This record gives sequence, C-alpha cells and structure tokens, in this order.
Amino acid sequence: MAQNSDSYAALDLGSNSFHLLIASFQDNKLRVIDRHKDMVRLAAGLDDDGRLSDVAQDRALESLAKMADRLRGVPRRQIRIVGTNTLRAAVNASEFMAKAESVLGLPINIISGTEEARLVYLGVANDFAPEKQRRLVIDIGGGSTELVIGTNTPRQLESLPMGCVSFSMRYFKNGDISDKAFKKAVNAARQMIGPYVEPFRAQWDEAVGSSGTIRSIGKILADQQFSEAGYISAEGLEKLKDQVLSADNNRNLNIPGLSEDRKDVFVGGFAVLYALFQELDMQGLHVSAYAIREGIVHDLAGRLHHRDKREDTIKQFIVQYGIDSAQGDRVADLCSRLLPAVAPHINTPESEAESLLRWAAQLHELGLAIAHGGYHKHGAYILGNADMPGFSRQEQARLSFLVANHRRKPKQPSVLTYGVTPDWPLTCVLRLACIFYRRRQPKKLPDGISLQSSKADELLLSIPENWLSINPLIAADLEDEAELLNKSLNIKLSIERIN
Repeated sequence: MAQNSDSYAALDLGSNSFHLLIASFQDNKLRVIDRHKDMVRLAAGLDDDGRLSDVAQDRALESLAKMADRLRGVPRRQIRIVGTNTLRAAVNASEFMAKAESVLGLPINIISGTEEARLVYLGVANDFAPEKQRRLVIDIGGGSTELVIGTNTPRQLESLPMGCVSFSMRYFKNGDISDKAFKKAVNAARQMIGPYVEPFRAQWDEAVGSSGTIRSIGKILADQQFSEAGYISAEGLEKLKDQVLSADNNRNLNIPGLSEDRKDVFVGGFAVLYALFQELDMQGLHVSAYAIREGIVHDLAGRLHHRDKREDTIKQFIVQYGIDSAQGDRVADLCSRLLPAVAPHINTPESEAESLLRWAAQLHELGLAIAHGGYHKHGAYILGNADMPGFSRQEQARLSFLVANHRRKPKQPSVLTYGVTPDWPLTCVLRLACIFYRRRQPKKLPDGISLQSSKADELLLSIPENWLSINPLIAADLEDEAELLNKSLNIKLSIERIN
C-alpha cells in the first residue's frame, strides 16, 4: 500500500474501546481520513489479582490485527500508539504488549493519567474555537476519568481511577441495577472526586465532556429532547436517571438513543457523570466530538514540526530545579558530537537517541536540587516518577536510566520497564561528556577529540597530547573511567594520545 506522507495516525488502546484515527491537516484544521473503533472491553478482562485474562488478550489482538492493516499507509514516524489505565494497571501488561507489538510492528507507549488528561484537553481544545474563558474538560473512559482546567492550554490536571467499565463491574455485577447499587456507585465516585472539588471550584467558565460515555448520554438526551443537541443539562440527567433505575438489568435498558454495544457499561459511566454533576455543582456540559486520539495527532504533528511538548517540559524542569543550563548545554553539545560513533551499536533509534541524550545531558544535574551526595540517584528518581507532560513512561524510564548512570559505578536498573533496554553505548557517551566538562570550563574543546567504536563493547577515544598534558585531572579521570567500564560492563575504552 502506498504511504501518504501527509497523514498521521493515533491508536488509543483504552480500557473500554480501541480507537484508531488517521488524519491529515488542511489549513491547520484536522481532516479525518479514516476512523475505526472496537469495543474490546480490556478492563473487563482484569481479574482480582490484576491479571489480564487470555480471553481479553485474544479479543484485543484480534482488533489490533485489523488496525495494523489500516496503518500500513501511514509513515512509521507519524504513528503513535498509547496505552492507558488498564495497561497501566495490569500486572501482566508486558506479556500482552509483547504480543500486541508483534501484531502491530510498532511500539506501544504507556502514558500516565495526567499525560492522558493533557492529550484529552489538547484534543477537545482543537474542537472548540480558542477563547480566553476557562474551560473544564471531563473525559470518562473505561477505567479512569480525567479532569482538566485550562484555556488554550491545560493548567490543572487530575486522573481518577473510576470509569464506565470498572464501575459497571464493581457496582452492577451481572448487569443488575437497583437504587441501592446506583447510590453506592455515585457515593464512591463522589468520594474520589471530593479532594479535588475545592481546587476546581470557581476555576472554570464552561464545562466540556468527551469520549463514549458522555457522547452516548448527550445523544440520548437529544433524541428524547431532554437537552438540546450537543449539551447535557442537569435536568436532563435527572430524567435519564429515572429511566435507568426503572430497569432491573442492563439487558433491559430500553432507552431511546442507547446503542446495544454500550448497554453493558452504560450504568457505571452514567453513575460517574451523575456524581461529577453533583460534586462539582454543574448545571450543564457541552459535548465534544474530539477526544484523546485527536489530541495525540495534534501532539505528534507538533513533535515533527518543532512544537514538541517534551522540549517545554525539559525547559520547565531546568527552571524549576535551578539547573545550570550552560553546563547542561556544554555536555549536550559534546554528546551530539560523539553520538555518531556509537550510533550503529545502540538499541534506541538514532533520531530518538539524539533527543534523549540531549535531554539527559541538560538534566543530568537535576538531583543537586535535593543533595550533592548521590545526586545522580536523586535525579533519576525524579525523572522516573514525576509528571512530565509529553513523555511516555518508557521515555521517562530511559531518561532516568541515563541520568542514574552518568557517573560513579554503572548499574543495571532494579526494576525493568517494558520496552526499555539499558543502552550502554549511549550511556558511555554521556559519561565521557560529563568527564570532559567536570571542571565546568566554558571554553570549547579542541576539534581533535574524537570517538570511534567498531563494536558495542569497544570504544577508542582520541585526544590531542598537548591538551591532555595541560588537563592532567581529566586525563586521570579518563583512565579511571576506562578501568571502571571494563570491570563493571566489560566495555574496553582505549585512550589514544595524538599529535
């Protein structure tokens, strides 16, 4: 199949549905080329131990085989696949992801709840004309609900562990509906929302909802003329509640406008929205046709056209943690100069490796904001656990690993993140760059310094003899580094003195 170089694709592996969006841009507006949705109900496959059942995995893989066929016309670098709540929670997510990536031929990025919220907001913001008024965006998914406040960009983000699939399974077992079960579900949702009511109160001028549950409720209310089209009113929600509670089981939800494929998870999602209306004292909610996949496409297009949110996050961390940006840039520049030597031997794609190495260099002194002793460990912990807008969990794990190993004895990560393999040649480049600038000297290094690597475990560093003679401490550090790499990683670093 011929590839369309103007197309972008987002595949959202949600807890309830898998959504594929293929689109392009025309006059900066999203133009949909293809859409596909499968109600996979991934969250319904989680057992009490948090394991994803074989049946649920097979159901998901069958869907992904269809998605893979549709993705063949899109350039690889213009595709992004994200996993959300269920893949964050499943203890055997790695097992499923290995199978899924084999079917897709592409990596899956697991994103945090707050990153999911950011992408939802980005999608919804591009559905509405830019306005100065503050907007509350609500997205009820299969396993989580995202709440975001912002204007053109998100300002406050929260992700809560309540969704249409998880609440339907927990409070309406076997599809049974009762007033008691509904009150229990609503109260549970209100308890989760409660801690965020005050920070969100009076912080927004209009509310907007996205994704399946909210769009389904909006359609039902419009079909029955309980609310105007594209809007959910508090009064309409009360009328719909009476219809929901008149049924004893979700099979008997004979509500005009409710599709058959949503009946199994409708009551759980409705309870979550009802609780949000009560707890946030909402009078109405606009319904958006856009959601996380539109946000992913806009974010991906931004990455490829020099509007990468990850760059903003790195700059924010530099300011927030008081990092010496001049030192970070010096180390980063040398990393870029040395990278081509090891590029044939690294696990990370070269285009990604260049950005990853630059960011690690810019943030390698992050941990100094906590303490000088063991600062590489402190920095690695922050990068592995902080909310970093734009970054997936795998990207954060790679950054964390590089920073953890930029000095002292190299160590394997104690916990492996799926899809993240220690990239020692890349790490060696960062370690060497940090050694050369350990004295924090502002002067540019001589052009004669070069790195060669015939194999992943062999490095040849060539340095002018006269420069080493006037920098004996760096020369001693490099000799120590050669010994340390050999003992710890069985990597041979040779220092060649040239005229």
